[in-house]
Amino acid sequence: MKSRWPRWWVASLWLLGTGCTALREIPPSLYAVAPERRHVRLVTRTGLSYEFDYVKVAGDSLLGYRRRDVGGPAEDYATLAVPLEDVARLSERGVDWYRTGLIGGGVLAAVVAAGLSARSDNGSENSGGGTPRLP
Repeated sequence: MKSRWPRWWVASLWLLGTGCTALREIPPSLYAVAPERRHVRLVTRTGLSYEFDYVKVAGDSLLGYRRRDVGGPAEDYATLAVPLEDVARLSERGVDWYRTGLIGGGVLAAVVAAGLSARSDNGSENSGGGTPRLP
């Protein structure tokens, strides 16, 4: 039973990490409120869609940055400037607490059920029922 606990732990962390984020649309009036937004999806009025690692609002345009995979010690970012009037929708990825609670509650319920099941199995073996055997 001890060898199963690390597997349960890793599986629980994996589940919590995969289902806990969601894209939330940002109203146009709040674009410039934060100096920088991370994990952003931008859709233009012409229907083009972009995914950025982070964006900044500078004046009347939005600057999007996406990390490029290049060999070497220095990081390289592709940059795209989009006029704010061309932005149809801007969404930011963030924690979805409802989904996190559902997944966490499900994992917790499974762990409790497994613990109670193991406890009842151990208790039935040592219940002392039946007739004792004499040597």
